[in-house]
Amino acid sequence: MNYLTRNKIILYLAAIFAVGGITGGVVGWTGAKQRLFQPPSPKTICEHFRHSLQSELGLTPAQLLQLEPLLQKRATEMEAIHARTIQQFEEVIRTSNEEIAATLGLTPAQQAKLAEMEKKRQEFMRRRFKPPDGLPWPPKDAPRPPDGGPY
Repeated sequence: MNYLTRNKIILYLAAIFAVGGITGGVVGWTGAKQRLFQPPSPKTICEHFRHSLQSELGLTPAQLLQLEPLLQKRATEMEAIHARTIQQFEEVIRTSNEEIAATLGLTPAQQAKLAEMEKKRQEFMRRRFKPPDGLPWPPKDAPRPPDGGPY
């Protein structure tokens, strides 16, 4: 039977420790990167502002109760602005793609490939930038609401 020497045991334990450290670092960096590069939600922004007001102004419980509906209104308005911005962004992309196809005189095959590229972009955007809570992502060919508001 082959006996493990003390040095081999130390080497194996060090390798296991190193692999665990690398794995933990990769998993931690991936999660941190997602949180770092994703903008905070309007609700998170308002919660942070509430905490700042409470700690720096020393708000009373009665003042906090009065503050709550104001911050809810702020978060709702911020979500509406976000939805409109996404909608306007999508409209610019759609119009630009139409101009590209017309100006370059794309063949039907090229137009199909452009449409496929656009579909992939939209799928990526839906995965990467989720719309605010309760608001749907604007459909690809949806007309803009007459009042300019979110869908």
